[in-house]
Amino acid sequence: MKNIALCMELSDFYEHGIAKGVVRYAKATPEWRLFGYGWMFRPLADLDAWKGDGIIARIESPGDADRIAALGVPVIDVAGAYLRPGIMTVANDDFLTGYKAALHLRSCGFENFAFLGVRETFWSDERKKGFLRGIGKTAPGKVDDEVRIGGIALGKDCRLPSFERPLSWWEGASEGNQREKDGAAPGGFLGELGAFLLSLEKPVAIFACNDTAGMRAAEVAGSLGVSIPDSLAILGVDDEDILCEFASPSLSSVRLDCEAIGYRAAQTLDAILKSGGAAPNSRIAIPPKEVVERESTRVYTCPDPLVATAATFIRARAHEGIGVPDLLAVLPCSRRALENRFRAALGRSLHEEIIRVRLVMAKRLLRETDLALEYVAERCGFGSLPRFRASEGTTPGAWRSRKEAFL
Repeated sequence: MKNIALCMELSDFYEHGIAKGVVRYAKATPEWRLFGYGWMFRPLADLDAWKGDGIIARIESPGDADRIAALGVPVIDVAGAYLRPGIMTVANDDFLTGYKAALHLRSCGFENFAFLGVRETFWSDERKKGFLRGIGKTAPGKVDDEVRIGGIALGKDCRLPSFERPLSWWEGASEGNQREKDGAAPGGFLGELGAFLLSLEKPVAIFACNDTAGMRAAEVAGSLGVSIPDSLAILGVDDEDILCEFASPSLSSVRLDCEAIGYRAAQTLDAILKSGGAAPNSRIAIPPKEVVERESTRVYTCPDPLVATAATFIRARAHEGIGVPDLLAVLPCSRRALENRFRAALGRSLHEEIIRVRLVMAKRLLRETDLALEYVAERCGFGSLPRFRASEGTTPGAWRSRKEAFL
């Protein structure tokens, strides 16, 4: 038998997904016995004293990284925050996550961007680098003129407004934040983060490295009277679905493939144990899933206010089965004038935009759920399966089964 420790508290959506993937692999591997911190596992009271064969851990501090690396057993880290010799990482593809975030915020029409990060963590740095690449802020520059972030050269005019603090700060554990809660002089979230948000040129799209930072920003922006998403759009990472849905406004977020990370981590650890070797100093990156759009980015910003209003209306209500007449009923403009202005700004017609938004939602439901095809078509505003087929050129069932549906 192989005794495997799952070293995480199972306190959030990310860890639940990781555990689900690990358990799925373990159930298909009879010689695995899982130890952990939940009632469903064999008890793991003291990791330092535990005698086992391998560890899958979410390592969130340099001290934990050093301590776990010294235990002398193969370790798979599923956080990717700190790289250490003797610890292999199987985690999210953070560069691609940042890149996807940039593409989404650019599709909302924004030209001003900012970043909220966790200081001195690998995954936050990688998400920032991917975001920079996605918004077109990377440039080769001249050697004597460039600024480098993690090996990417940035021209002097390509700096990204950034606000980065330790993870404990974002989670509200710092002394400065506690003093503010107790009524002392402004600092922490409202003071430091508030000053940063107010300093940004509006309208601006903010990429928060995780949902915690995104919700903190939304909370502070609301207290300062900054309109979300019209003046300040916010996109997080992790898609902590309950928290994101109940935030005010609800928070858009990049969904990660946590179950795939957990399964691949278990599979990799099993291969290391069977080979009898040590864990290599390498990293396996699992691509994220899609951006789940909610109120915090459901906007289109454009110099033409009429186009901005029309595009925002479509993003919010395309799934309700609206058509161009519904737009004309709420906008003071003739159809011809609106069509001309819309096409000039976005390069497509009003009807094409309505279909595009419906297809984005339909493909997400087809990819992420087992909902009946008829229900998917109805929920996305198509009304029927033939209308989906006419728009996409294939049936929903064929699209769901295609390999491309999962990319």
